[in-house]
Amino acid sequence: MQSGSAHSSVRRFLVVDDHEAILKGTVPALQTKYPTVEILTARNQQEAEHHIKCYCPEFVVVDLSLPESPAAIPSTEVGIQLLESLMYTQPAPNIMVLSINVRPLLRLKPAIHIYEGGFVALDKSLPIREMLKYVELALRGSIYLPPEVRSRPEIDRRWLEVLTLKYQEGLSDKAIAERMGISDRTIRNYWLRIQDALNVYDHPDQDLRIQIQMAARKAGLIS
Repeated sequence: MQSGSAHSSVRRFLVVDDHEAILKGTVPALQTKYPTVEILTARNQQEAEHHIKCYCPEFVVVDLSLPESPAAIPSTEVGIQLLESLMYTQPAPNIMVLSINVRPLLRLKPAIHIYEGGFVALDKSLPIREMLKYVELALRGSIYLPPEVRSRPEIDRRWLEVLTLKYQEGLSDKAIAERMGISDRTIRNYWLRIQDALNVYDHPDQDLRIQIQMAARKAGLIS
């Protein structure tokens, strides 16, 4: 698709996915349903952020697993970073997340609930005709999250910080407490709450912290 000035009245959608097969399915379907809309595509975070800055698309389809640049390896963290950036964009674009695993969106639930634009998350395997129905939902400014995200217990942002500091930075409980400016007792309390939220309990034959790490990763709370 040819692109024009961001200040023109042309409606623009952006599809961000590094899989050619997905682009070949999604883009024509959107173009058929919205023939007057210019459809832009991006295959990595850098390209997507360029299009967002230059063209201010009103609707963005994003895969959670994306490479940062053309030569990079796809990762969920990159997709989450792009979404966070999108959600601070003004005017707020309507967003659709299409991904094999949407559970990492748990980390963004508080931001999603107060987001000014539409936000829809779907399994990538959904038929195109069904996906198009949800596009309309997003364009209306509605929020839709699938059951595996919607029905899980709310995770406090401080608990997420504990998980990140422990499993992504490798800090001890004492170091985590110092970094967060809280007491050792509070950290212990946070771990108990995390266990409850993830339905993980101590077992004599298992390392509890490893079990928490596995459950948190499965739930999409850490990468």
